[in-house]
Amino acid sequence: MYRHRVSGLKSSNPSSTKSATTSSPRSTKVSPRRQALPAKSAGEAQLTTDLEKVVRDFLPLIRRIALELAWRNPGALDIEDLTSAGTIGLLAAFSRYDASRDTTFRTYAEYRIRGAMLDEIRAMDWVPRSVRTQMDKLQQAVSELTRTKGRAPDFSEIAEMLGMNVDELADLPCREATLVSLDEWVGEGEHACTLKEILPAADQQNPFERCLSHQLGKALHAAIDRLPERQRRIIRLYYFSGLTMKAIGALYGLTESGVCRIHADALTKLRSDLEAIARELRDSPSMPPSQKRHPSRTRERKPPRC
Repeated sequence: MYRHRVSGLKSSNPSSTKSATTSSPRSTKVSPRRQALPAKSAGEAQLTTDLEKVVRDFLPLIRRIALELAWRNPGALDIEDLTSAGTIGLLAAFSRYDASRDTTFRTYAEYRIRGAMLDEIRAMDWVPRSVRTQMDKLQQAVSELTRTKGRAPDFSEIAEMLGMNVDELADLPCREATLVSLDEWVGEGEHACTLKEILPAADQQNPFERCLSHQLGKALHAAIDRLPERQRRIIRLYYFSGLTMKAIGALYGLTESGVCRIHADALTKLRSDLEAIARELRDSPSMPPSQKRHPSRTRERKPPRC
């Protein structure tokens, strides 16, 4: 699918560029800012559009690999960092793919994505090799016991499988978390229940919150559609596609701080529209008193620190 597109976009016509620059003997004074930000050619604009489509198409694969590696390397990096590294690996695959070789773009891209994530994990892993080996063994033991017993294992079961006593397991430097089963009973007598029964679902909302979230979502998308093209794309890639500022910068050929500035300008334009909508909702007689101060309780991705 991407074979002809990649090979076609890499070609250029240097002779046409030369004639365009030497045809006029007159020199025109151009501001330094204009020189630093040259206008994009039609080919470059098409390349950016194709890159965005490739990123959108491959995001599910990138996230699947990120989840897989995060599970195998607990505590190494979070999902967003791995997704960012994988996106950069995808962009490298797009620019270096050789269509003449007997390899599909998807196969080559998956290889580069996984490799970029593993490189990032190795670069950020300060844990000594001996401790990392212990962590891997502990994780494998927990996974195996959970699979065979159908529940989270306790310390004694993990210690027995690893061939050590409970005190030795507790003293392991790699033990970073306490295992808690959601089926564990709490309370006494008629008030006893499991943690699973009393913990609310992460996405639980009452009917008013669902309706309110729908209204705010429509207003937000309408406000984003009114933004300039580059601001609109960066907002959507960051908040809706889950890319980091670093990955977006690699996509557009910008520094991370440059993406942050564009992002900040976009938020400034959005803020006035959304504040007006929020005021209308707060003043609505149908809003419950409990929602007056917090018209939206939906989880949102926080703006980056630039």
